Parts: sequence; structure tokens; C-alpha cells
Amino acid sequence: MLNVVITSVVILFILIFIGFFIGKRGIVHKDSIPDLSRLVIQVTMPVTIFCSMIQQEDRSLLGQVGEIMLMLLIFHICTAVLGIVAVKMLKIPDHEKGIWIFNFMFSNNGFMGFPLALAIYGNTGLFLMAVANVVSNLLIFSVGLKLITWHYPVKERISLKKMMVNNINISVVIGFIFYLAQFHVPDVGMKLLNYLSNITAGLSMLVVGLSLSRMQIREVFQNKRMFLMVIFRLLIIPLLTIVVLKALPFKVPDMLYALVVLMAALPAASSQTMLAEQYRTNIQDAGRAVFVTTLFSVITIPLIMAVAL
Repeated sequence: MLNVVITSVVILFILIFIGFFIGKRGIVHKDSIPDLSRLVIQVTMPVTIFCSMIQQEDRSLLGQVGEIMLMLLIFHICTAVLGIVAVKMLKIPDHEKGIWIFNFMFSNNGFMGFPLALAIYGNTGLFLMAVANVVSNLLIFSVGLKLITWHYPVKERISLKKMMVNNINISVVIGFIFYLAQFHVPDVGMKLLNYLSNITAGLSMLVVGLSLSRMQIREVFQNKRMFLMVIFRLLIIPLLTIVVLKALPFKVPDMLYALVVLMAALPAASSQTMLAEQYRTNIQDAGRAVFVTTLFSVITIPLIMAVAL
């Protein structure tokens, strides 16, 4: 299993490097990056999730759906508390506190978690991660939005529509209905969906690389506190997750254990940059957090999964 993890991570990160390279060389214009990002989030990723769910026939996964959603909710609460303690101990400036706590709580499930879960654990892994990610989406567009705008003069009401109605959550709901009812998509439709689904992993990694290529590397490393964030996001949080899961008085199912650890080990959520840009808050530190944690996660993810497994 560890060889599969390492191989999958290496392949996906080579794709990130290719995206970074073609972005720096101007092969893909930087103005088109948001469009490619929307293509993944609004089209190919929902199709991939839908396909993974309708291809499931194991009804025993129903019990694990509730378990992984509850585990992820507890994970977010615990990491929020850890983030609050960390910003106080490290005396993080007020305008950076929200970004720090956000990065403790949320990882890049969409662009990196889904492709990795699919590559390592197949449709079952993607199925469970997609369902669990509904919890993350709800919190990102409520608590996360408040954190991104914390200590900034922004008065934004939380929109229930933004929290619930997005293409990924819709694909999870529809896919779950198909899974429960065991509906079958006609062969022509299934082939079409598979064509779109197969685009997701490669394109999402290219988009990550393209997004990173927009940043000046020298500027990224000017904020030395970002290295502390890397240590917390990529090492301390996933290692604490492993310790807590193994210390529980009951055994967590192997798949759930592996997926929760993987989610804890992922780099910072790229959604923070979109939120920061939308509300004109701490755009620089949001971008730095995504860049630096993504850069170092190519080393830390295999290490964490080796410890976990």
C-alpha cells in the first residue's frame, strides 16, 4: 500500500510541476487559470464524484458515511481549538490570525484530496471522501469565511445557498440517491461521464501548478512565520491525528483511518485564496500558505502515510 501512496503522490506532483512550468513559460496564459479552475470545480470534479458513487454496490458503506462525517466534524473543531491556542502562543498579528486558524482547520480536499483518494483507494476512497467533504464545505463557507474576513472591515452575511448549493455537493446528493436506489446509467451516458471523469486528476494537478506559477517565489518566503505554519499544517496536525485515532478505545475501520489521516496531511485549502480575493482581505498570506504547504507536501504526505500505515 505504501508503494501505491508514494507512486500516486509522485505522479500527481510531477503534474503540479508541469503546470508550474507551463505557467511560468506562459504556455497557458495566467488569465485563463481561473477558467480552468472553474472547469475542474464545476464540471469534471462533480462528474468524477458522481461516477465514483454510482459505481458503488457495497451497502455496508452506509454505516461508514455517518462515521466519517462525524470524524471530520470533530477534526475541524479540534484543529480550530489548536489554531486559536497557536496564534496566541506565537503572538500572530491580528490581520494574520484568521488565515492561520483557517489553515489549521481546512486542507485541500478538492484539488488534491479527491485525486489522491481516487488514485490510492479507488472509487470507495473517493466516495467516502466526497461525502465527508460536505462537512468541510459547510464550515469553509461559514466559519472559514468569518476567519478570512476577521479583523478586516467586511460585513458579509453568511449565505445558506453558498454553504449548501455548489456543484460538488449537488453531485454528492445525486450520486448518493443513485447509490441507494442502485440506478444504472445507460452505457452511452456512462462512457461520456467516464471521459469527463478521467480528465479530473491530471487537470486538477495542472491547475494547482498553474496557480502556484502566478506567485513570485522570493516574495513567498519573506514571511518567515510561514515555515511554522508548514510544520503545523503538514506535520504536527497529521501526527496528532494519527496518535488520537490509534489511542481511541475502539478500532477505526482501516479505510476511514487512512482517509482521515490523508485529509489531515494535505496542504492548505486553495479556497482561501479565492475567498481572500473576493473580499479583498489577506490575499498575500493566503497565497503564501497555499504555495508553501503545497510545495513541501510532496515530501511530507508520503512520510505521514508511512507513519500511519
